[in-house]
Amino acid sequence: MAERLTPYAVGRALFEPGTRPYIFYLDLKREVLRAVGILEQIARIFARRGVSVMQVKASILKRIRVIIIADLRGREQLAEAIAAQLREVDYVMDVWYDPPITDGVAVDRYSFPLTFLEERVVIFRREVYEGLIASGWGRFGSGYGQLLYIAGFDAGRKAYISHSRLVRDRAAQVRFAEALFQMLGFGRLVFIRVDDSRMEAVARVYESFECELFRGAGEIRGNFVRGLIAGWLAARWGAEFEQVTAREEECIARGDPYCQYRIRARS
Repeated sequence: MAERLTPYAVGRALFEPGTRPYIFYLDLKREVLRAVGILEQIARIFARRGVSVMQVKASILKRIRVIIIADLRGREQLAEAIAAQLREVDYVMDVWYDPPITDGVAVDRYSFPLTFLEERVVIFRREVYEGLIASGWGRFGSGYGQLLYIAGFDAGRKAYISHSRLVRDRAAQVRFAEALFQMLGFGRLVFIRVDDSRMEAVARVYESFECELFRGAGEIRGNFVRGLIAGWLAARWGAEFEQVTAREEECIARGDPYCQYRIRARS
């Protein structure tokens, strides 16, 4: 699988010099999920006018929102005609558009709050989470690492409670956690071993978002991620914070190829 991994651009924004990126918003009835050929109808409206579609994103909630960013440079007058024709597509409830903020720059201003699995989420770019994590280490030292572990532990516990409602099968829960961990950008998580009867586990994280901030530090620095995994397992095992030991054995911050955590809980 690793050879097929590629970065994925989140968000509904475009930064492309030399373009006039207009954002078209389509709100559709949920029944569209079982319909055939709707995207084809939508794409044809742009294609017939020779308009380049540069980005397409969709949000699936009670109503479906499709966001299309198209380059109307030199043909800005087509925006209203395109919107009018999009309103005639089956299952479409509403259509409107937003011109670019400036040449080559479009950002979605009509979709808020962000959600995932019907709960609110926020997105931090590197400079923001680097400030939250690395700057604390610089100001407070290793004590800040322990705070990160405690925060991660509580987050991991809550994550397992949520996951277990969605996925009942315990083996599938492990695969689900691995997939979500990667999809949310924390890193690539692999559970090497999970022994529920002995309450022991070994987890490996490749490209940890936390530890890559400290490459070259020469020592282990995985605290939030360590807590996140430990808290998830603690909730799975029904263990309390004081019963759990989580140790980082390898870390990319000290030059290892991955971060590895060994988690145990005593009964």
